[in-house]
Amino acid sequence: MKVAVTRLQEKEENTVGLFEKYDVEAITVPTIRSRPPQDPASFDLLVRMVNEQGIDLLIFTSSLGVSKFFEKCDSVSSDTTILSVGPKTAQKVNEFGYPSEVLDSFSSDKFAEYLKDRAQGKVIGIARASVPNPELVVDLESLGATVVEGVCYELESAPNELKKIIADHKIDAVVITSTKSFLSAGLENTDVSGVVMVAIGPKTAKGMMDAGVDPDVVGGGTLESCAVLLQDMGSK
Repeated sequence: MKVAVTRLQEKEENTVGLFEKYDVEAITVPTIRSRPPQDPASFDLLVRMVNEQGIDLLIFTSSLGVSKFFEKCDSVSSDTTILSVGPKTAQKVNEFGYPSEVLDSFSSDKFAEYLKDRAQGKVIGIARASVPNPELVVDLESLGATVVEGVCYELESAPNELKKIIADHKIDAVVITSTKSFLSAGLENTDVSGVVMVAIGPKTAKGMMDAGVDPDVVGGGTLESCAVLLQDMGSK
């Protein structure tokens, strides 16, 4: 089975190898890329509060967010607990010399459940891309926490040839890693006729459906979950 995987330009590393483990040939197609935030005020505030030990719990939602954060942050106090979404994000935190708790799923209800006994009266910082998640903020604040969000980077469309790659390389499936990456690709139903459309998780699936393309397969929020599902399909 041959698949095309939409990726953030800075996140292509190891994607091909991951799918190879599951006997799936992958071609990465960056459809979005990062840039510094046009308004760095929220990022500067978060970094300043971390440096001044004013953050009790620091949440990283992506490995790229970790890299961008530590480009500006001097150090993180041992009194600040770091929570990473997914093992790859936690690994990136470890590379900067800090321990991290790991949350497998990036959804507001999972955060609320995980932190329900620890959030009261705490100041929680979130280092993220310019993709708001108001439900997460509301859920954390409902637990009695004060939330400080810092936009570490913005996402923009990148020139890409996904439509051409689908046609020229006889692609069997396309793995969509975010709503933004899907919208930036500009795919319509006519472009993916006969191609299995895979959404990395439920939120991306909803974004695809809102844009008029229904995914055939919905993963569990990670590329590995998509690779497993595609391997199962290929073996049938």
